Amino acid sequence: MFHHIKINRTSPLLYALALLFLPASTAFSAGDDSSEAIRIQAHYMRFDLETGSSIYEGEVTINQGGISLSGDKVAIQRLNDKIQQIEIDGQPARYIQDEHTENKIYATSQHMQYLANQNRLIMTVDARLEQPDHTIESQRIVYDTQNKIVIAGNNEQAEQGGRVNITLTPKKENIESP
Repeated sequence: MFHHIKINRTSPLLYALALLFLPASTAFSAGDDSSEAIRIQAHYMRFDLETGSSIYEGEVTINQGGISLSGDKVAIQRLNDKIQQIEIDGQPARYIQDEHTENKIYATSQHMQYLANQNRLIMTVDARLEQPDHTIESQRIVYDTQNKIVIAGNNEQAEQGGRVNITLTPKKENIESP
């Protein structure tokens, strides 16, 4: 004789995964993208139900609206269902904002740290930030994603002989043919 067993499909893991995709307050993006879902892809994921922290490994990509992060390993720290910090390590780690617009921002470094409550992306080790009219290279770049302010270098880097390299690209003028 066979007994039918009802399986509860609402497991803690499914609940935990659902929490990862809360809008607005968990956002890592700037501007109007904060209400869009956060989508994460990786080869491996570990989620701690008690702390709300998660680790992703293996060709990790995180997308929300016009923002994209990618790296080899990503750690997300949450508190009260809100993302507090995202750490990205990669060879290199990448940040792309407004990819399909004329204001595209493309950044790479070996390590990135996004501080959600400050809207700040801190890039260290071989950091590079490209915008349409300039490129900045340094061992440390801090990018304010909300106010779009870039700070490169620091006193420690200067003491070690490190430099900030900036390349400014003049805007091309539209030349009309007669």
